[in-house]
Parts: sequence; C-alpha cells; structure tokens
Amino acid sequence: MKYLASPLLFILILVSGCNTFQTPEYRDFKNFKVDKLGLEESTITMDLIYYNPNKFGFQVKRTEADVYVDNVYLGKAISDTLIKVAKRSDFLIPMRIKTDMKNLYKNAFSAMANKTVLVKATGAITAGVAGIFKTIPLEYEGRHEFSLFAPHP
Repeated sequence: MKYLASPLLFILILVSGCNTFQTPEYRDFKNFKVDKLGLEESTITMDLIYYNPNKFGFQVKRTEADVYVDNVYLGKAISDTLIKVAKRSDFLIPMRIKTDMKNLYKNAFSAMANKTVLVKATGAITAGVAGIFKTIPLEYEGRHEFSLFAPHP
C-alpha cells in the first residue's frame, strides 16, 4: 500500500497546483477553414499550436473559449478531443468555432480595413495526468496578420 500511495500522492500534488506547472504557451494556428457557411451561423475549424514548457507530459481533455476579433464576439471555440502532450514539445488542439454571421461580417470588414486584427480568447483548458484532471484558465490576446484572400500556413 505504501508504494501505491506514493505515485498517487505525486499525481494529486501535480494536479492540485502545488508544483511548478507552467501553462502551455500559444504559438500559432494553422489549417484555418470554413467548414459550413450559413446565412445565420457558420462553422470555422483550425488547429491551435501550443508549446508545453513543462518537464512532464500530460493530457488535454477539453478546451473551451469565447473568441473575440477586434473586440467583436466571434463565437465559442470548443475542442473535446483527448490530446496526449509530450514534455517540452509543441502540440495541436483542433478547434471548432460556431459563429454568428452578423459578427463574422463585422470582423470581415475590420480585417479588410486593417492589416492586423486583435484576437482575444478567454476560457478554460481541462488537463491532467493519469486520469485526474484540473481546469486551468485560458487567457490569450495578440495581434495577428490576417487576410481573407491568402490562406494562413
């Protein structure tokens, strides 16, 4: 029983935040695509690229965020795919965003008028080790070059 308690205690400490867990760092996005185009609602998909700066791997169970472009609500981004993340490595989170077309039009005009757009995301990532998960906040804000006419790499 003593040997079983030690790994379990380590996992609980790891997940509880009493250690030096570093939040994954956003790097970029790729594979931006409009999956479904509708008059009232459209669906956008993309892969977010993150870097795990930690000395250990973990799993991402769910990611959910409200996304804003130039302070206009774009929609809710959701990924419910279980992703295994290696230590000190890049990893992808596939996201699906359902957008209200009125807000997408506002963002399209802003993107055409400016060379860059301000992207903000607020939400949560559910991550853990050995089946024990914890929800950690997701906060991102950054300027991105974006063209409606040229695909992003």
